[in-house]
Amino acid sequence: MVPANKIILTPEQESYLRENYATIIHHTLCQHLGISERTLVRIARDMGLRKDMMAIEGQRRERISKSLKEMFIRNPGKKHPENGQKTQFKPGYNAIEFFGEEKFKEMHRKSVETRRKRYEEDRVRKKWGLPQLTNMRVIRQPRQKVLDRSYFKRLGYIIDNENNIAYWTDETHRATKLELKPRFFKFMPYEQH
Repeated sequence: MVPANKIILTPEQESYLRENYATIIHHTLCQHLGISERTLVRIARDMGLRKDMMAIEGQRRERISKSLKEMFIRNPGKKHPENGQKTQFKPGYNAIEFFGEEKFKEMHRKSVETRRKRYEEDRVRKKWGLPQLTNMRVIRQPRQKVLDRSYFKRLGYIIDNENNIAYWTDETHRATKLELKPRFFKFMPYEQH
């Protein structure tokens, strides 16, 4: 026995739903069938229908790009939506005045903590040979190592930064004193494969 207020689709609506449920978003289907989204989900579940998420994602992207294009056509030359100007700082008005001193200090403290945490995580990742998640320079090098590396490059050495090796070739003006007492780099002949 069917409850009195339960919505039942006509055979035409059911066939439309079977054909289009996988590839069309809920909002469009609800408008076409004249039912709520909750009812649509219930009926689709009872019919055993499933979504094709790749098709839905493509439709969403297309809809977003279309709305963005319309926004920039209506507002040529603007980088923000119309209401973006409400949140922009006025000339002579800074973040402390906008948020208040206490809230600004709290925001600043949180951002410093987050950056410090990411820095430490990246340092550990770099030491274990994993790729970094950020572009921060996490392994600091002594100034003298940086100077030596640029000096060796000028002399014609081929530098392997990962393994700290300086290779020489026939064209290299060799620094024999530094090769005998290496500080940061090992010196090896360059063998082309």
